[in-house]
Amino acid sequence: MKLFSLSGALILSASPALASDSLHLNCEVEVVNTKVLLDSKKVIEREVNSGSIVFKIDLLNSRSMGAGSDTWEDIQIVDGVIQDLRTGEVDGFTYEAKRAVQIQPPGEFSVKTIASNDKIMVTVSTEGACSEIDELVFDEAQ
Repeated sequence: MKLFSLSGALILSASPALASDSLHLNCEVEVVNTKVLLDSKKVIEREVNSGSIVFKIDLLNSRSMGAGSDTWEDIQIVDGVIQDLRTGEVDGFTYEAKRAVQIQPPGEFSVKTIASNDKIMVTVSTEGACSEIDELVFDEAQ
C-alpha cells in the first residue's frame, strides 16, 4: 500500500489556487489501483476508490499546492493544461507517472502511474473532472 500512498502524493502535489493570478480547483476522481504478478500476469489485487482532490495553482509562478500541504511544487502549464512526467524509485519499485490536468478552463484530470519491481507491476489510473472553487473552500480543506 506504500506505493498507493506514493501515487496519492504525486496526484496531490499536482494540485492548483484562484485570486486573479491563482486558481483553486476541486477534482472529483476515481482511482483504480491494480497489482499484477509479472511472471504469470495474474491480477493479485484491484481496488477502486473515489474522492476529491483539492488544490491551488499560482499561475504567475507556475506552481501548485494540494490542500493539506504547505509546500509549493513547480509545474509546467501548456495551453491551459498542467503536464508532466515523473520517474523515480520508492520501496524497491521504479515508477513513471504521467499527469495532465486541464485548468484553463477547468476540466479533465488524469494521472497514470506504472510502478514495478522484479515480481510485481502496479498500475494506478486516476481519472476525473475539475471545477473551480472559491479560495475559502480551499482554506477549509487545509
